Amino acid sequence: MLTTNPHVLIEMTNEFDCHFVGSWLIKVAEAQAFWSEALRDPEFEDRVLTLCGYCEPNLECAALEILCELNRRAHVLATDLKRLVPDDLSFEFGMMVQLGLFAFNGRSYQITVPETVTLESVQQAALKLLATAKDVGDGAEAVQPERLLHTLPETEAEAWRSRLIGMRGFNADGPRGRTLQ
Repeated sequence: MLTTNPHVLIEMTNEFDCHFVGSWLIKVAEAQAFWSEALRDPEFEDRVLTLCGYCEPNLECAALEILCELNRRAHVLATDLKRLVPDDLSFEFGMMVQLGLFAFNGRSYQITVPETVTLESVQQAALKLLATAKDVGDGAEAVQPERLLHTLPETEAEAWRSRLIGMRGFNADGPRGRTLQ
């Protein structure tokens, strides 16, 4: 669903599960390695990076930033897709969704560990995102990952975030009786 101010709701489990998070980070690292390999092909690099903005997307950096924000925000994050924590990580988030590192459960994206990540799946994820490019004037194009994602208006995303935190027994700062820093 497209909105004028697209937000996504991202969540992780209530439990502090280092094994799960570690497995997820290993898959992200594999995806980053394949992404770097794909960018060594000059034709693919030219095709992709012209639409990625001013810097090369980094899946590992994006994953760490998202994890940190989830930890700071009671494991549930409602965020503006155009300003995904704290930099513009919408391309990386879109790639991670396409790779199965986040799965949509009907209301939010949950961290998931895909069985495999391959060079081909990374290239296909990038090309699928590139297919969302739209002319933004002056002959420039911009990728619009929100065209492939389930987005919500800000007020609805924030309302869902509050409900989820309440259902989990968290307050706005973390688990009841314990504050996450």
